[in-house]
Amino acid sequence: MNDRSILPGNLNETEFLHAYAATALRKPQVVADNVLTGIFLTDATYRGALTALLVQEAVEAARRLAAVWGALSDRSMPVARRLVDPLPGAEAWLHFADAVAEAARAEHPAALLRAMAIDDSALQSAQELCAFDGLARFEVPLRVYEPGPPVVAVLGGGPSGTLLLTNSTPAGENLVTRMTLADEQIVALGDAAGDFATWAADFLGAYIEGRG
Repeated sequence: MNDRSILPGNLNETEFLHAYAATALRKPQVVADNVLTGIFLTDATYRGALTALLVQEAVEAARRLAAVWGALSDRSMPVARRLVDPLPGAEAWLHFADAVAEAARAEHPAALLRAMAIDDSALQSAQELCAFDGLARFEVPLRVYEPGPPVVAVLGGGPSGTLLLTNSTPAGENLVTRMTLADEQIVALGDAAGDFATWAADFLGAYIEGRG
């Protein structure tokens, strides 16, 4: 297979994997970190819009984590080729969350590494992933973002306000998610974006290192 014919920028597989790990996986974390740096210092009227940006980055980080899991756990095609595909949606995320929950119940985080055929260099990330409470809760925001950017509205203001994200599927199904604008919710979103990005980068990094 001529991998340069299907990978962006005429990159070969190794070049693409390094670029993907360094930039595509890290971008949501970088954006989330910068939003968190300023969100509590800026005008309170911006809190809703900035929180929506945090949700967007957390959702992208989650989808890229699911993409790395899918690419590494199913080697029916080259990993790089699978990572070029559109990001997975809510159903793929739930499949991934089920695998994590099974490993957590068995108290065997290394099972995730075995499923991805990578070594124990990423064991800490697998352990942290198994200890993360709430993977399944990201299903709803993933579904809201899956058809494209949602409509953003803020009900109320300040930390007591509510962020409302709405969208619709091509079939006309309404999709809605609500979340508080409280400080702890904002911090949790930023932390989730960072965690998802870090775990995905660690797993893909272990694969890259294993290739030599």
